[in-house]
Amino acid sequence: MPLTPAGQRALWASLAAAGVTEAEDPPSESRDEVPEEEIERQWLAAPWLPPAAGDLEQQRAALELAAATHGLEAIWCFKVETGIDGLTWLELASSEPLEDISEDSEDPTKPLEVVDAIFDEQAEVLYSAPDAPAAAEDDEDDVGDEDELEDDTSELDEDITSAPESHWRNGSPPMEHSVAFPIERYPEIIDDYDWESFGIALKLAGPALPGEESVINAFFALWLSAYQDERSDDFEPFQRADVVHDRAHRSALMWVERFAVPATASDQVHFLLWIAARIHDVLPLAWARFDEVDDAVKARAVTEEGTEPFVLAGNPFAERFRRHGEEGALSWAVSQSAWSRRELAGMLIEVALDHDPDDPATALIAERLLRRALAFDADSDATGYLGIVLIRQHRLPEAITLAREAPRRDVRLLVVGETAEHLPNELPTALELLDDATLRATDPEEVAELVGSIARHAPAHLEAVLALLPAEISLVPHLYNASFAAERPQALAILRCVLALPEPPRDAGEARTALVMAWNNACIHAHALGDYKLAVELADGGQPYGAENPYIYHSAACAYAAVGSIDRAIAQVALAIEHGYEHGEKMETDADLSALQGDPRFTALFNEWRTRRADLN
Repeated sequence: MPLTPAGQRALWASLAAAGVTEAEDPPSESRDEVPEEEIERQWLAAPWLPPAAGDLEQQRAALELAAATHGLEAIWCFKVETGIDGLTWLELASSEPLEDISEDSEDPTKPLEVVDAIFDEQAEVLYSAPDAPAAAEDDEDDVGDEDELEDDTSELDEDITSAPESHWRNGSPPMEHSVAFPIERYPEIIDDYDWESFGIALKLAGPALPGEESVINAFFALWLSAYQDERSDDFEPFQRADVVHDRAHRSALMWVERFAVPATASDQVHFLLWIAARIHDVLPLAWARFDEVDDAVKARAVTEEGTEPFVLAGNPFAERFRRHGEEGALSWAVSQSAWSRRELAGMLIEVALDHDPDDPATALIAERLLRRALAFDADSDATGYLGIVLIRQHRLPEAITLAREAPRRDVRLLVVGETAEHLPNELPTALELLDDATLRATDPEEVAELVGSIARHAPAHLEAVLALLPAEISLVPHLYNASFAAERPQALAILRCVLALPEPPRDAGEARTALVMAWNNACIHAHALGDYKLAVELADGGQPYGAENPYIYHSAACAYAAVGSIDRAIAQVALAIEHGYEHGEKMETDADLSALQGDPRFTALFNEWRTRRADLN
């Protein structure tokens, strides 16, 4: 029978007192920490403290007493007696010094550049196993040269993740090479292993019992704990990890990102297979498969609040499709009951995605499979993928009708984006899908991504799309970032759209920062394109924001100099110096300010600037 929350607390308290498990932490007063859900559980799991040889009988007696007191039917104990050797690996990874890239090596005469994109979010660590190092905090000023950062770390990443051999502290962990349940993508996963994202999906068999998720969670913790090395704070085995439960289908997905550990792909796969086999000893598994957790998988599994995750833990339809063909596989799908209609739809979608939508013959197969998937589950992702197939086959009117009738509005943006990329001349027809209600209901970042895609693939229609955007402050930072992937004329158009949106207040955080940067970058783009009249207009418009972003004064000086307004240009140079502009040397030698360089006022400004800086030093 399930134990009540009070019974569970009593059980763990008695076992902690006997040294079998860890004592529970006192309730946290933090508002950010979500308390564990208090429900009746039939399955219970907790960390085990393996006894010394002399304490074995005492611990056995404590477990037997707990079983008798609380009506426990069975007890399993598992341990892994080794761990990754992070110290040795760090020594090996740092044995060849990395090339020092100096920030001071920039050419001071290099033309003025737009301010870099902003707002890359720090990855959240959803799970931190015992002894896991704390998540690294980003520097406050996270605006830098991304290429330079990649140059600094790429060699180390290659060293850490190639793992030609494993480094364990006490021999290899337990491994399995065969299991008693179906396991997909094995052994192929060993050759296809991707350290960027690695995991396994599981589907439980048998009757559902309350608390079974806690068993999965415990084995998830056991899996990742073997990759910790508490001796070093510098060794970070992974960036992000999580276990996602799909309660409706009794499935779970255990995954980890950027798994930078000194273990071969074979060791990692076979140890995780051992973990799955031990789960099967406790909770029978109906199916499992190794997963490369890409964006599509995470989008289904890691959902927004209020929506249930979906984990597809296997695809027996795919094997039947390969062996028996489309008709035979579909006959199996409509006749079986072990998998839900939503799971079956997911299987058909996966097989459909293996067919090239650009090839008429395979696109026809993909279309049939996707339409059958929609028959299984009208709310599945099949609608969007079907829209892609139709567009690739130049059937835009059908794709538009499909998107208009789709229950989810994101299909509309997908069809517009695909049309921009593959049928750019027909994009005006698809723009009817971007009505005001759709754009307002769509995440601003997704809207900005669509704008960026159109800027790259269908630039002739960018202005028409920008005219449709709602006047919302939330678009400001995302459109600003979207401008960086576009060519200069389109980037200027996007930035002018940003400047036309409602002005974010000073306390609006990233939106305000994006606005003041947009004034600078738009002025630079107009100047570089030779539209000096527009550059001057933007320089004038950016003046109220110069104190927040002194870059504006430099770009404005260039704009005024280009039209012969020397006095105004010198005044901008003075304002840049007055407000602590950090690229004074570039401004002094900027070729775009050559008309000023013979003026004694310009020379005096920089003589005074150097004197003041020397005094400060």
